[in-house]
Amino acid sequence: MPRFPISQNQIKNNLAIVSGSDYRHIVKVLRLKPGNEIILFDEIGVEHIGKITEIGTKEIRITISESRRTETESGLNITLLQGIPKGDKMDFIVEKAAELGVKTIVPVVTERSQTRKTKRIERWRRIALESSKQSGRMLPPDILDLISFDNAIYSYDKGYSHLIFYEKCKDNIKDIIKHTGKATENIKIFIGPEGGFSESEVSAAKEKGFIPIGLGPRILRTETAGIVAVAVLQFLFGDI
Repeated sequence: MPRFPISQNQIKNNLAIVSGSDYRHIVKVLRLKPGNEIILFDEIGVEHIGKITEIGTKEIRITISESRRTETESGLNITLLQGIPKGDKMDFIVEKAAELGVKTIVPVVTERSQTRKTKRIERWRRIALESSKQSGRMLPPDILDLISFDNAIYSYDKGYSHLIFYEKCKDNIKDIIKHTGKATENIKIFIGPEGGFSESEVSAAKEKGFIPIGLGPRILRTETAGIVAVAVLQFLFGDI
């Protein structure tokens, strides 16, 4: 059953009104008709199951038959600091991070980033929203604006575990668990772009409280490393 986001103020007396880009997607792409069922999800974690009752020129009216609170959001608050890669690799990273329950994604310009500027932030936000619809999430991850490496490591927050993934580091996640006992519910992970981080960047991050960590003996691509790290953390501390 197709899923679409909706604000609570768009629902009144069990009647929902959908317009804008979602109207066009429902009518022009999915070609749904009156009588077809649809799921709407709002900003406070409630799913609304309903049927299309009327399709106008700019709005769709949906009669809600059932509303239920769902628990698809992870209890693990993961922020992914991603060294911005070249090409469209970030599209894949955003899509998969959203599926895995990442709460915040921050593109970062690092020493070895081949891309230094971007106009794709809104595109990534649309990808995050579409991925959240497909995966059953209630809220898409926040996609923040591009920041520098220095700003990324200065964003150290008490109450978070801060991990920077570095291919030359022999310590893995299991070693960190043994050292710290357990991770907090709030974790920031920093993944480098193609070529990874420089030694000076890792040293600077360590000075700010980031813990260097490895992902095994094989060197992973930037679009693989973050997804693997998130999946492992969700398995150990989250809801996988």
